[in-house]
Amino acid sequence: MTSVRNKAWKYYNKWRKERTYSPALKKNIRVSLQGWYHITSESGLKKRTFSDAYRRMKLLPFASKIIKKSTTIQDTQERNGIVYHVLESVENINEKGETSLRRIKVVLKEDRKGNIIFYSVMDRKRKRRNVSPVSQKRKGCRM
Repeated sequence: MTSVRNKAWKYYNKWRKERTYSPALKKNIRVSLQGWYHITSESGLKKRTFSDAYRRMKLLPFASKIIKKSTTIQDTQERNGIVYHVLESVENINEKGETSLRRIKVVLKEDRKGNIIFYSVMDRKRKRRNVSPVSQKRKGCRM
């Protein structure tokens, strides 16, 4: 985990110094420590499992790419006076030598001053449609 964490920190720190423009929001996105703390659960507010924090750190390069290329906002919610925007993309992820499609969500947080801040990144495996054994039997069945 420490090598992944170190690589992720180097990437994140470099990303913080770059200008990140979102065509979907038509604004620059601020990449601050708030996002890092949220992903790694260093702030103490939300505890993440080892695998959850690891997965999120590995997704950081995709978060940057999605923010820069996404032209639509998939969801917007307001909680306690703070607006959250969600950008999504389906990306090929290489994990353990296998490539699979994953839906990746990037959460951006709008503060009270109108600044947009990178807040989080998460993924879900796209489930393959399994054919049930019953339907397979029916296909091979002759009547």
